[in-house]
Amino acid sequence: MAMHNHATQPGCWHVGLTPQPSDWVISNHISKAREPTMSEQEESLESLEIRSAAWYHKKLKYAEILFDVDADAHIATITLNRPEKMNAMNHLLRAELFHALKHADLNPDINVIIIKGAGRCFTAGYDLSGMGSEEPDLGNQYVDTSSVTHWARYVVQQWFTIWDLGKVVIGQLHGYALAGGSELASMCDLLVSTPDCQIGYPPMRSMGVDMLWFPWNLPMRKALELAVTGDNITGEEAYRLGMVNYCIDSEDIDEFTRVFAERIALMNWQLATQYKRATKKAYEIQGIRTALDQQAQYTYHRVAESDYGREMSEKFGTIGLKDYFKLRDDPYRENKERMDKILSRQDR
Repeated sequence: MAMHNHATQPGCWHVGLTPQPSDWVISNHISKAREPTMSEQEESLESLEIRSAAWYHKKLKYAEILFDVDADAHIATITLNRPEKMNAMNHLLRAELFHALKHADLNPDINVIIIKGAGRCFTAGYDLSGMGSEEPDLGNQYVDTSSVTHWARYVVQQWFTIWDLGKVVIGQLHGYALAGGSELASMCDLLVSTPDCQIGYPPMRSMGVDMLWFPWNLPMRKALELAVTGDNITGEEAYRLGMVNYCIDSEDIDEFTRVFAERIALMNWQLATQYKRATKKAYEIQGIRTALDQQAQYTYHRVAESDYGREMSEKFGTIGLKDYFKLRDDPYRENKERMDKILSRQDR
């Protein structure tokens, strides 16, 4: 008997993502030595279904995220839960995020996944608080000094985990979705944002960019403007430009995102998976995966190795985050005030 349930795939149960099947299932899957009897089939399938159900619905405990499953509504909600750090993403948070995403993707009772942030923002980006320290365990957590392209390429490959999931992922944005947070937002299948949420990649002004998502989410000239200024756009502007599906006031965004997820969950998840993959494949044919992978290796490396990149990297390691951000952003802030003053006089 050929079995196609994902729980029979060694790649899943070997790493603990699904319960390990019974011995005959493993043996039959690998060697196909003999067909099991009908009683063996029924006994094994019943055992597998019970164990699978228990695993799917067990309460997972995480340190940096919250994970909630509403099986009746077919919705899983992942909350980035470091509000005291503006949900800055350290290694543990990202590891837990990807684990929860894969767990939800394998759960047949889940059709839609929501990702949101606790506290006053979605996420302010990667956790850079340890960078610059001389202590090996507190130093540069993200860039392998032997290869400046290592971290950027790793980031791109990891974010494509969301792209490759079968289930639809909705990003719920508020407050800030900056730097690495904008990477996460850009890879969500659908986005709901508050009007005042700040979305962008300010580190482009000094450190380069791991994943240049702008050209794939925005019109060309706006994408280039953000790339050469490091400016942010608001959730309202992102909605007008087509990056965000809905722009919802903060007091209504939780309820709206939930109702939006319920609407998507009305469709059978197997159908939705095929439509999601077909849509994504159209962009892959246009080159999104190759372009982002090449950009991660080329652009990030060239910026990091430039004279200015090295100079700013040295300052980053000596003057502290607050002073570094002031040095990086103050000239742009002053210029933006002048631009806004002129724009306010335009009657259109």
